Amino acid sequence: MTENNEARETCIWTYQVRPEDEDEFLTVLAGHWPTLNRLGFVTDDRPSVLRSTQEPPVYVEIMTWEAGGMRPAHEHPDVIPIWEHMKTLVEERTEHHNVPGMSFPFYRPVEPSA
Repeated sequence: MTENNEARETCIWTYQVRPEDEDEFLTVLAGHWPTLNRLGFVTDDRPSVLRSTQEPPVYVEIMTWEAGGMRPAHEHPDVIPIWEHMKTLVEERTEHHNVPGMSFPFYRPVEPSA
């Protein structure tokens, strides 16, 4: 079971998106933060969304959980389908490290839209 956060915590979500599913992923991502925010699980600060400048695509989404928002999000019927859909659009990859234990990927801002 997911632990709950006692204070606001900023999370950096990393998605290794299958290249052929990138457009669909962006559509799903466009509804991610609005759903979490509508339910009061994350702050009103819009997330930063970045895409890797190299292929295959990697996205990061940076947002802040409200205090106590994590556990209920993991159990909410409006959130679970979004996360389950996201899981079908990503793949596991071995990350390249420029220096052992460190990597320095480049990203550009993205505005996901439905």
